Amino acid sequence: MMNHRVIVTRYGGPEVLKVIEEPLRTVGSQEVRVRVQSAGVALADIMRREGKYPKSPLPFFTPGYDVVGIVDEVGAQVEGYHQGDRVAAFFDGVGGYADYVYAQVEELVPVPVEVDAGAAVAAMLNYVTAYQMLYRIAEVEVGERILIHGASGGVGTALLELGRLAKLEMYGTASRSKHDVVAQFGAIPIDYMQEDFVEVLQQVTPGGVDVVFDPIGGANFERSLQTLSRQGRFVGYGYTSVLADGKPEDWVKDWTNLASRGTTDAGQPIHVYSITALRRERLDWFREDAGVVFTWLAAGRINPVISQRIPLHDAAYAQELLEKSQSVGKIVLIN
Repeated sequence: MMNHRVIVTRYGGPEVLKVIEEPLRTVGSQEVRVRVQSAGVALADIMRREGKYPKSPLPFFTPGYDVVGIVDEVGAQVEGYHQGDRVAAFFDGVGGYADYVYAQVEELVPVPVEVDAGAAVAAMLNYVTAYQMLYRIAEVEVGERILIHGASGGVGTALLELGRLAKLEMYGTASRSKHDVVAQFGAIPIDYMQEDFVEVLQQVTPGGVDVVFDPIGGANFERSLQTLSRQGRFVGYGYTSVLADGKPEDWVKDWTNLASRGTTDAGQPIHVYSITALRRERLDWFREDAGVVFTWLAAGRINPVISQRIPLHDAAYAQELLEKSQSVGKIVLIN
């Protein structure tokens, strides 16, 4: 049998992605091979493709955090999983863009059989991220006010939907063309291209917001801190500004500075969040939170926004859509 996977041949634009064909290798004794049905596309995939993610792997490598599929074969020492099981696999940003993937047991989470594969892969990265930031990090309470930057994206729409379930008052930055998406979750959209979000929030919520979720980084971090209420908390969880004019060193420096500060000058907590880092530290949390998300998905409590489902061999096109902000919610690769 043959496997197709996408590789980054050198750092650069979407054109550096190439689909290769290779024989499936033997499954290791502690491995599970998964036939991928859907794989997620993330902005961090683009950052790694361009070599702008801290400690980006050297080419050739296969991008991808999250996949959902069917167990194809299990190693001799694997317990708890069997051929035909429905699973999601979570990698640390490398490996997902393929027909088949090889995973360790700790990288797997059971997925209800009735759940759509595209919706499940959207939940695996985006909704677990949103859930953990809301409940593990910010510890939100009913009625609190939150600001979501990049509100029309994959994690942004996950925060909006989970925030609505938590009965939060929400504000979300997005381009004008995507305001309907933000508003449909009950949030108040802010046009980041035409409006100053700090000024807007000072007018509509003079007391400040209780939590800011900021994946942008750079100067946006400091401006977000200006919007906090007395009991406010800041959660930084990305650095998308690096795609425009930054360097990996900028990201590392800013995150290190924020983490070392711990609080603002006024004493409001500052958090930097990484799903991969927290998963390494608290695998029990990751498993528990993924279980909650998939239970809600199976019950119809959440319905991830999927922008497009694109064949694996068109991964370059999928990344181009995401990079140019021409998508809403999650872009999914399908086999």
